[in-house]
Amino acid sequence: MASRLLAPLPRPGIAAFFAPASFTLPIAITVPPLLADLWESVLRAVPKKKTSHMKKRHRQMAGKALKDVESLNKCPGCGQVKRAHLLCPHCVKDIKQSWKSAQTA
Repeated sequence: MASRLLAPLPRPGIAAFFAPASFTLPIAITVPPLLADLWESVLRAVPKKKTSHMKKRHRQMAGKALKDVESLNKCPGCGQVKRAHLLCPHCVKDIKQSWKSAQTA
């Protein structure tokens, strides 16, 4: 039991190998005062309040303006202007009204 608690001792060859890596040299870097003041202002440049959801959405949607619809055709049934490949809303409204009147009668 006591043999399990004792950790194995390091070998002298390995300790001699890692000894030079443990020394550190103190390095002093001089920074000009102008750069030090600039760095201090960069470190303090943080927002004071959380950005609201509305402002985030405005920023996200800034480049996504509505585009002009160029695919317009005339409806062959009523002659009204409609979007290409879509049903004419005027004709659909007329058909719905006729179906409702047929159901009630």
